[in-house]
Amino acid sequence: MKTRTAARAAILPDPPQTSPQEQEKMRFAALRAHLLEEEHADVLRESLSAALFRLEGPLDAMASTIERLRHSDPAAAATLAAALAEGRARLEELRRLIPPCSREGATLVNLNEVLHGVLDVSTPRLLQNGVTVSWRPTAVLPAVTGRPLQLHALFKALVDNAIDAVSERGWRTREVGLTTTLADDCVQVCIDDSGPGVPHDVRLKAFEPFFTTRPRRLGTGLSRALEVACEHGGAVELTDAPGGGCRAFVELPAGHGGLAS
Repeated sequence: MKTRTAARAAILPDPPQTSPQEQEKMRFAALRAHLLEEEHADVLRESLSAALFRLEGPLDAMASTIERLRHSDPAAAATLAAALAEGRARLEELRRLIPPCSREGATLVNLNEVLHGVLDVSTPRLLQNGVTVSWRPTAVLPAVTGRPLQLHALFKALVDNAIDAVSERGWRTREVGLTTTLADDCVQVCIDDSGPGVPHDVRLKAFEPFFTTRPRRLGTGLSRALEVACEHGGAVELTDAPGGGCRAFVELPAGHGGLAS
């Protein structure tokens, strides 16, 4: 029986080997799926957090009213107190629905590789909107300490913002440029677009949750990008691009420093 089994195994063909190109496609498909999942989770977190914040205001006002009624109308105060307790309980149930942030391990990350991955994931949108990309990385770039998927999400949000800017109806010049440099022990990334630019009075508001100047956009991408950059000891700033349009400037400390626990 063993001999027959061995003979049958000997004539079976070897399983097909996955080519490097197919492995790369699988890797980027997994990255794209994860970024989309994280994007949806971020929107849900922001939406539920904003709803909780807005609902807590009326409940706090109800609590103040209860205190004023305790002596003049104890029965009404007791009724309101029961309603307030029920409302607080429902808020806690809603709070438990907020998806937890993924806590991936920190490692040394090459931002050139991160940006390359983001561009690959963004290729369908770039092609769909006729956007020309200029990619100018510094060849020898030190690694930063970070959480790779969070850094992918950070730069994906900034690239998405640049694509949106140059894809406005009637806008003819559709160019996005990415550069990486090293300055003062920090890795700097510039994402330039040829869009209409961002007014000075909007640049800080742009990082607020749910702030957006574009219809059908929730406005959570830039706020999450800033949060990730700060967690990594860095910063994000919107300035004027040299050729017109907007520049998203990101600075992260190189080496082993910067990442908040």
